[in-house]
Amino acid sequence: MNLFVPSEYHGIIMTLYFVVFMSVFAMTTMRHQRLGSDAKDIASGKRILVIKQEEVAELQSKDVELVKELKPLLKASGVSLFSMAIIMMWFFVIYPNIIQPYFSASDGIYGQLLRLLTLYEVPVAVSFTIQTASRRLVKRYVNVLRSAEIYNTGIIGKPGFTAKFPIQGYSVKVYPMRKFVDFAKNEGGVEVLFRIYANDIERLVELISRYGKTKVDRIA
Repeated sequence: MNLFVPSEYHGIIMTLYFVVFMSVFAMTTMRHQRLGSDAKDIASGKRILVIKQEEVAELQSKDVELVKELKPLLKASGVSLFSMAIIMMWFFVIYPNIIQPYFSASDGIYGQLLRLLTLYEVPVAVSFTIQTASRRLVKRYVNVLRSAEIYNTGIIGKPGFTAKFPIQGYSVKVYPMRKFVDFAKNEGGVEVLFRIYANDIERLVELISRYGKTKVDRIA
């Protein structure tokens, strides 16, 4: 677009591109947080059990193994933040002060095209490379649900989890000693876990087995 607008507007266009780029970057590095289209169908059923945020927070604080499970995620998040910092430096420090002086306004349309490709494509390549590397750090993604509601039609968990009964596409495991149930599935070679903590873990397992019509494997 910069090829077709006056040069005094190039800075504005670059800033807008940066804002859009970072917005897309943030969306692609975050897990889907919306409840999904199944939530309304599930909520139309009879609510049987409510697990509140306070209950989850208390049990989560007592689960000493959770910190070990979350370490790879923290590393991956650090890599993503590093990627964002590099991109910001590219747009506002590296390119205008180091790269841009090598280009001249008299280079012609091909020179200007090369300049714009350098400006906009380098951060895309950097982002792709770093995100690919960060995904290799994570073989298991643990999503601890802050709260959950169990209906006779399914489960609604926050953030971003819905599972209609009967359960399909998930393997379900209960860890009685740690008081949680995991709903697990594989996404692109990564094991994604949606975890529900509950004080009455046996009641939760019984409801999932009865209404979800699925086997809940017990892990010691």
